[in-house]
Amino acid sequence: MANVTHVRTQYGLLEGRVVDGVHTFLGVPYAASLLPGRRFAQPQEPDAWTGTRPALTHGPVCPQVPTYGPVGHGATSVLNAGEDCLTLNIRTQDIHGKAPVLVWVHGGGYAVGSANERVLQSGAFAASGIVEVTLNYRLGALGFLHLDDAPDNRGLLDIIRALQWVRDNIAGFGGDPARVTLAGRSAGGFAVATLMAMPEAQGLFSRALIQSGATPAVLPMHCAQRTTERFLSRLGTKASALETADLIQILNAQKQICDVSYNNHDWQRDGSVTVVGIPFQPVIDPQTLPDHPEQAAAQGRVAPVPVMIGTTSAEYLTHSRMHPHLTYHDLVPLLDPRVRPLGTSGKTMVERYRHALPEHSPIGLWRAIAGDLVFQNPTTRYASLLCQTQPVYKYLYGDILPDETGAAHGAELAEVWWRDGLRVQDLPQRYHGLNAVSARRVHEIWRSFIADAAPVLPQGSHWPSYNLSSPILLAISDNAVRHLEDPFVARESLWHS
Repeated sequence: MANVTHVRTQYGLLEGRVVDGVHTFLGVPYAASLLPGRRFAQPQEPDAWTGTRPALTHGPVCPQVPTYGPVGHGATSVLNAGEDCLTLNIRTQDIHGKAPVLVWVHGGGYAVGSANERVLQSGAFAASGIVEVTLNYRLGALGFLHLDDAPDNRGLLDIIRALQWVRDNIAGFGGDPARVTLAGRSAGGFAVATLMAMPEAQGLFSRALIQSGATPAVLPMHCAQRTTERFLSRLGTKASALETADLIQILNAQKQICDVSYNNHDWQRDGSVTVVGIPFQPVIDPQTLPDHPEQAAAQGRVAPVPVMIGTTSAEYLTHSRMHPHLTYHDLVPLLDPRVRPLGTSGKTMVERYRHALPEHSPIGLWRAIAGDLVFQNPTTRYASLLCQTQPVYKYLYGDILPDETGAAHGAELAEVWWRDGLRVQDLPQRYHGLNAVSARRVHEIWRSFIADAAPVLPQGSHWPSYNLSSPILLAISDNAVRHLEDPFVARESLWHS
């Protein structure tokens, strides 16, 4: 039976539960409610309370609707949603300790997903001696629509506000505010990479862990303005009316903009949105994000922290279900609007990849080119820039198999959050084939980085840091963990003239 546990924060006393040896506090506010009149405002400190505040159930998730095809539909939360969503879930083994802290940012293309999903509720890191914090933040138009009279990058400002809350309060949960790892997967990884370049986030975390998401999802201002114009036109209102507009109507307009951008790429209409296909992204902004993260990294102006970064071996495997009957003839028009912002053409890239990967079928080439565009290349570039100024540990999860049929986007998530005694049947269907031995190994690698910064591999072996002269990564599969020369360096070079 669960026991009651209490922690005092600077805002008041929280009541949680001890579940399977883990002190659990759910739905803890790290910022003030978005209601009334703060839907598009800078996140503010939460209100203090008197007495004891129950932290026994999850708070609402950010309002959202399914979008982005099969990947986005699978990531969309079906849990209780509401605008009072700026909350944390905290789990810790010992409220009197001084343990490393993990702050986890969920994925979902900056439009869907939540910190409350089943796969993130195992308490795995808490059981391994880490204070774990998962957070909800504003998504879609609420978090990332560019508005002249509102701060840009509100979703990322929410994460910064959560990190400030952790800095000021996590010691009461047995955490060490000087040892905070900021981590995330997919859009969560995009967010971590981008936050490394945001001045206001400096000093709030001491390590960064970027899974399947680096630096492609950042827009120049003029492209963000195009999205705003299309969104307001679709909604049939002015920006000044958004604060009081019907939320369902906002979400419906958001869905239409997202689906059109993701399924019908148009370079003339969308600009560089076409690269990733998600219209609500962080934007280069003098106040919050002065430079693109890659430019900031090249100039040594990112958080100077150890970084663990990597991808799965077949990032676009699930995404490719949208195009099950591709021919070589289909590839050029499909790719052209996505690569035009990079100064190349679909024809050029198809020709280069057909020469480099002659055994690939048309669908395999699509997986390779689009997967490299969105995930592999940005990860390789960011790792190559960062490793010149700070320790970088690059990994590859899953075997490289013919036609890009290895580990799909997100395949590692349940292993990262594995806890002995967890019932596989309690996880989403896609993880029911999970190998417990491999999962235990993967979780331990992640735990080691969070705890030690220089990760220790199973059996105490060494993981060499990534560098330009010897770009060695850690290849992780069900059967083994081994060092491997980065296979995506050569693929990234295909994009240069």
